[in-house]
Amino acid sequence: MRDIDSNILAELVKQELRPFLLLDLAIDGSHYRYTDCDVPLALGGNSYEPRGFTFGNISYGSDVIVDSVDIVIDNLDQVLTSLFVGGTPQGETVTLALVVLTAAYEIAGATSVTLFQGQVDAWDLNEETCSITVTSLFSQWSQRTLAKYSASCRWKEFKGTECGYSGGETWCDRTYARCQVLGNTNNFGGFRWLPSIIDKEIWWGRVLGGS
Repeated sequence: MRDIDSNILAELVKQELRPFLLLDLAIDGSHYRYTDCDVPLALGGNSYEPRGFTFGNISYGSDVIVDSVDIVIDNLDQVLTSLFVGGTPQGETVTLALVVLTAAYEIAGATSVTLFQGQVDAWDLNEETCSITVTSLFSQWSQRTLAKYSASCRWKEFKGTECGYSGGETWCDRTYARCQVLGNTNNFGGFRWLPSIIDKEIWWGRVLGGS
């Protein structure tokens, strides 16, 4: 259940709705904050500048965890072009939130309700708009890892970044025994106990109703 500030609920009950959206793009270490309100909105010490944008239905997957939302942002002034063409937006964080203004045109409760937060998965630019597909962090759960488990050390480069050995020895055969001789077992990149469990039945606990 989504937790909504009591001040926001009070404004909703009045049925004098002034809801506005907030969009926060965190790209290359900088935040670009926009609102669909026609005047800037200040929240948490940050200013959200007026810019037209819309978003489609937020897709929630139940069987496979892949949540996503498509956001279309006005880009007639080409401000976003340099961010997406000249920058590295892939995988950067995007937050879509909702605020409600009071009769005094202040943000109710000085807080917002997060509608969606995820990462830039795909994007497209034309002369007028920038379209972004944002996916949830959980979508990565459906991806398969390329790394394979091995009893020997996985680090390909001796004395490389992962290996971390900086002594005077000049060779390593990627075994745990050699790593012990080098005094570098804290950086050993293998799973040395794998051979001992090959072809063995793994006990996961008792079956419900069993002994």
